[in-house]
Amino acid sequence: MDRTLPSSFSIHPPRAAWVTALTAALVVVAAAAWLQYADHLAGPLAPEGPERFATDRIGPQIDLLRRAGFLIGAGGVAIACWITTRGYAGGVRARTTATAGVAACVLYFTQAHWIEHYNSFQPYDTADATASWALSFVAPTTGLLTGTAAWTALGSGAPRIPFRSRLVLTAAITSAALLVLAVYLLQQVQYQWGNIDTVYWVAMSTGAPAVGVLTGLLTHVTADRSLRPVEAIRQRLAHITSHSLDQRVPVPSTDDAIARLACTTNDTLDRLEQASIRQRQFVGDAAHELRSPLAAVRAQLESALQHPEGIDWPSVVRESVADVIRLQALANDLLLLAQMDGSSHTTTAAEEIDLSSLAEDLIREHQHLPDTQGLQLTYDAPPGALVRGSTMQIERLLRNLLGNACRHARRQVAIRCWVEADTVVTEVTDDGPGIPPADRERVFERFTRLDEARSRSDGGAGLGLPIAREIASRHGGSLVVADSDRGARVVARLPLSTRRSLAADGV
Repeated sequence: MDRTLPSSFSIHPPRAAWVTALTAALVVVAAAAWLQYADHLAGPLAPEGPERFATDRIGPQIDLLRRAGFLIGAGGVAIACWITTRGYAGGVRARTTATAGVAACVLYFTQAHWIEHYNSFQPYDTADATASWALSFVAPTTGLLTGTAAWTALGSGAPRIPFRSRLVLTAAITSAALLVLAVYLLQQVQYQWGNIDTVYWVAMSTGAPAVGVLTGLLTHVTADRSLRPVEAIRQRLAHITSHSLDQRVPVPSTDDAIARLACTTNDTLDRLEQASIRQRQFVGDAAHELRSPLAAVRAQLESALQHPEGIDWPSVVRESVADVIRLQALANDLLLLAQMDGSSHTTTAAEEIDLSSLAEDLIREHQHLPDTQGLQLTYDAPPGALVRGSTMQIERLLRNLLGNACRHARRQVAIRCWVEADTVVTEVTDDGPGIPPADRERVFERFTRLDEARSRSDGGAGLGLPIAREIASRHGGSLVVADSDRGARVVARLPLSTRRSLAADGV
């Protein structure tokens, strides 16, 4: 199961949120600059005295901001958001634009009324105060809040908001709402000095605990609802057994740690299912391979026991020994495959191996085997073809390739090694019937035989090439069947020894 996590709500703010935040901040800066310009056109300040406090220098501009200016600014933010969300779904685009516009409208409306209130009792300093507050606090805060609102709205609804974002939003909204309530309360009693002390003690004894309890309660409810996907994953895992590995856990639509956990769990279940399938297939194939030689040995022995008279016992023993040898070779192959399946996929390079010497030894050994009588075995392996790894496994690789070639060759089998860049290439060829292109990958599947020439009686169990490829892969190399003018051509590539590479470079 391949589940790609949604990208509509990412850990990193998208471009639309950044542009929206920047536009919202620039609107505040532009309004402050406009008020500064209007204050400059009003001429020099009046001297200290009642005249200075009575002069409204930028009243018309402030009135314009309070009545229509904040709507114009919010409209500019909405336009910028609409343009930068091009490519999103229509509903998401409209929702994001509306959210950014409303957030900017509320903030600009509040700021315009604050400017009007400030101008009512200190008009000579309103422009400078507005510019100072805009650059130091109002513009950055407006950009941050508006951009965050747009970023949140870019998701596909609350179910897609990540877990930690839900907690942050819940705590932030709760704290902000309570802070607004506290500020409103202080504003109501700011001129009633007799009540300030009462408000202070009520806030300390009741307000602070109430804020903590309410914030904690809402965060707990949000966390409980947000962790429902984890409970769904747990329930599904509780019902998955070795007989139901095809089931998968539900993946939530949030781009967070819970969704990544679900995807990783499903990937693990995929690997477990494939491993279980391979194990069942391996056991079935092994049982099938073992059954035939065991049945042959049993039939020979039972027949000889039932009719002992006239039986050539040495012949019976020889045939039984041949079958036992096949069983032993098959058992060794199965044991090696089981060991490789149960270990890590890589082999620690511990020994330096000279493929030239190894190929020469194997050629000399096979020249004296009864099964290779009449075959011409040759090798071309210049010195210096060094690799690192397990000597036993590399020898098994070459032995399997050479044995497979000898079984199917008519007259000639050749091994050739050479160094190519940082790779040692080993080529084993024969002049037998060859391997059709359509079957060149299938021969590396376990217990695969292509035709009658590759039968059980011919000595092969269909494990030689799969074992050889597994060994090559564990040593960081590869094994393929390549094109050939006649017969079969199998090419193994293994990494050149590091020491040999440095020597070749003159280091």
